[in-house]
Amino acid sequence: MAGLIRSAEPQITYNGSDVSADWVPCLKHLSWKRGIGMSKRSDTISMTLADPDGKFRATYNVIAKQNIELFVESKNWNYPGEHLKSDSTQMQITRIEITMSKEGGSELHIEASSIPPTSGFRLTKKSRTAIKTDLKTVASQIAKDHNWKLDYSASVNPQVAHAVQHDQSDAAFLERFCREQDLAFKVKNGTLSIVGNQDLEAQAPVGAIVCPQKGGSPGGINGRGIIHVRLQEDVEDTYAHAVVTSKDIKTGKITTGQADDHDPHGPTLNEVHKPTGQVVDKEPETEIAQ
Repeated sequence: MAGLIRSAEPQITYNGSDVSADWVPCLKHLSWKRGIGMSKRSDTISMTLADPDGKFRATYNVIAKQNIELFVESKNWNYPGEHLKSDSTQMQITRIEITMSKEGGSELHIEASSIPPTSGFRLTKKSRTAIKTDLKTVASQIAKDHNWKLDYSASVNPQVAHAVQHDQSDAAFLERFCREQDLAFKVKNGTLSIVGNQDLEAQAPVGAIVCPQKGGSPGGINGRGIIHVRLQEDVEDTYAHAVVTSKDIKTGKITTGQADDHDPHGPTLNEVHKPTGQVVDKEPETEIAQ
């Protein structure tokens, strides 16, 4: 069908100006990662722009801590006639690198984060005490300190009887509570969001990855075709035993059971050491005469 070409076009704004017409044709690499979870607190952008003659750098003079915004507009991506625009993320540039090589010419590398490096959220050390309050109130004060809004969507609001933020950044102070309560936080577009990991896991799946079949389904998410799929398994800490819950997306049936690691020497979920009652002899004191 004429005119129905599958396309995805990034739209880039730098310092409030739309620079897509100049930047997009120079793109050699663009990676937009959306983070949420125990360790990924922000969205990040990484891009590489070809600049063989140095004209690009001279025209825009890209420097760190400036605002950059990105969204993607796609047409006919999943089916003919489809037109979508992703949500946008405003970030601050955290890293700029210029490389030059004989075979590749000059390139400009830019990295940006949705947590502004100028906010002091991760570096500024503070000391304060929280008494007889709750996590939502603590998070609200942190958001207020950085002129952010708070989006608290976690189903639990843990009580805070007494907590001291002694020579700690707001990021480290907030992370302490989130790790203890299995919560995750993220900063994006001037909003501090807190959500429960269990709430995320309970959400309906966005789709199922279907294997391609000869003469049948092209595969991909919900059978819409595969552009690129990467499955990866990482192991950092393992448990000897763990309770596992799975949900069948077709029937909605939930099954719970215990999973055992094949390695019997793995750590257990909980381990309690009782006092042995033994008395440890002190080392003899030595007297030095002057």
